[in-house]
Amino acid sequence: MARKPGLLSPTAFLRRGALYKGVFGGQRGWMVVGAFLWGPRMLKRFLGKNEEVIATEKLVAGQFLRLEAVKPPTRRQRKAAEQQQRAAEQQQRAAEQQRKVAKKAAKRSTKRAA
Repeated sequence: MARKPGLLSPTAFLRRGALYKGVFGGQRGWMVVGAFLWGPRMLKRFLGKNEEVIATEKLVAGQFLRLEAVKPPTRRQRKAAEQQQRAAEQQQRAAEQQRKVAKKAAKRSTKRAA
């Protein structure tokens, strides 16, 4: 019977010790070892890239599937898009401000007429 190479490796030994002696046993030294061994793995899991499921469908005979990778925008393209978005927001705020001023002016003129 062949042994599993991961069971007797030094890293596996340290991880096992960190889990049993540190987390379950409460020994601080082993907890520190566990933080160094498990920390990067957990950070990568929680802060790494996440896949997004767009659609799931069953294919029947005669149908095909086409997958494409979309290139991320360059820094220049991202900056241009941000500038366009900021300009659009400024225009929207200016239009809202003009509407408020026009509404106040209309109120004043109705009060004067009455």
